[in-house]
Amino acid sequence: MLTRNHHEHLDFVKIVYSKQVIHGKLQLIPLELYADGTLKRSA
Repeated sequence: MLTRNHHEHLDFVKIVYSKQVIHGKLQLIPLELYADGTLKRSA
């Protein structure tokens, strides 16, 4: 089972953005993309 902190052992690739419409407004959500293809919401 993967722990919540499994990203600490993976190679970080880049920041990508996801588009979301919240209350009628477009917002870009920053996400961290890792070498294995997983995404984690950026702080």
